[in-house]
Amino acid sequence: MRFSFLRVAFLMLFICGAMSVSAQKQTEGKSSVFIDYFAHPSNVKDSWAEALRSKVIEGIQETNRVLDVDAEDALRVEKARRQNGELSAAGDASRLAVMTQLGANYLLQGTITSLSVDHKRSDDGKSEWYAAVVNYTLKVVDPKNGTTIASKTFKHGESITEMATGDTPDAAAVDVAKFARKAVRALVDEAFKLNGTILEISATKGDEAKQVYISLGSAHGVGSKARFKVYELRTVAGRNSRKEIGELKVSAVEGEDLTLCDVVKGGKEIKAAMDAQQKIEVEVFHKVSLLDKAKKVI
Repeated sequence: MRFSFLRVAFLMLFICGAMSVSAQKQTEGKSSVFIDYFAHPSNVKDSWAEALRSKVIEGIQETNRVLDVDAEDALRVEKARRQNGELSAAGDASRLAVMTQLGANYLLQGTITSLSVDHKRSDDGKSEWYAAVVNYTLKVVDPKNGTTIASKTFKHGESITEMATGDTPDAAAVDVAKFARKAVRALVDEAFKLNGTILEISATKGDEAKQVYISLGSAHGVGSKARFKVYELRTVAGRNSRKEIGELKVSAVEGEDLTLCDVVKGGKEIKAAMDAQQKIEVEVFHKVSLLDKAKKVI
């Protein structure tokens, strides 16, 4: 692969600056994730793809679990390289190396399979509009070795709960992108697992735990709507066992590494495990809403 002297100089200068900033941000204990430009078919406008990408970025930022979710300057260098035809297996390996040097712990890649916009008309012919449906896949990659950490496919605009419309094709395409903002949280929960432990039981009722304190808080991006699975960890005949025993929901985030949670499932099992001083782990998970379940049925 050949780079002009000026391009190499620019890239190295940018890398040095970015590495300095990245080193400071890593002290906060959160992962740096760069969101790549989304690949898409030729019949999908760049502006439509960018609208979807922007909503994905918004959704990831709202989880407060990662840093540097955008890296426009770094990605522009790569976009220019691709436009110049500098694509090869070795080139992509080099590209991932550059992302690592720029401070990316992970790279999120998006591929739009289809984004269709159809013209609609009411039965009486008095109303007209456009409706959009999008299919896309998001993949989280470790740039150090190219390994896929997590991958999910999404579809918006087809169900009653996710209708996307507009007066123009562009407006409809932008409207359907908004659903990615919430949907991406499921990918974040899978790719960037948040694990902690129960510190103590703060309230009981009989033989049940009703409230507990866990070792995760604002520094980990725990929000007011977070849910956690509770697992009992054991070693049986030299093998590790991880058994789900309960479920928690956030009551109040009280510190950087302290959150009060209500026990919504498994109160007896949690109290018994704590009393027996068993090892317990809590892990954040994405709770499927009734609307999400309805979309799967429709």
